[in-house]
Amino acid sequence: MPDFKVRFRGYNRWQVNELEARVERSLAGSGEMTADDLRAEMDNGLFELVLRGYDRDEVHAALQDWIQRLERLS
Repeated sequence: MPDFKVRFRGYNRWQVNELEARVERSLAGSGEMTADDLRAEMDNGLFELVLRGYDRDEVHAALQDWIQRLERLS
């Protein structure tokens, strides 16, 4: 699990953590989420911007890594 920095204004930590847990379960074999599912969720706007949220650039980098890892499963 990435250790995201908390910024004054960033992504909702609960939402990021929830998505990360879903991705990790999928990578462990649950089949809950594919790379295409993650891309579709990203297109719909995944996270709210909040005070004291996760660094947006770090989350974006993690999203790209998760997509690549999910693609390798298929």
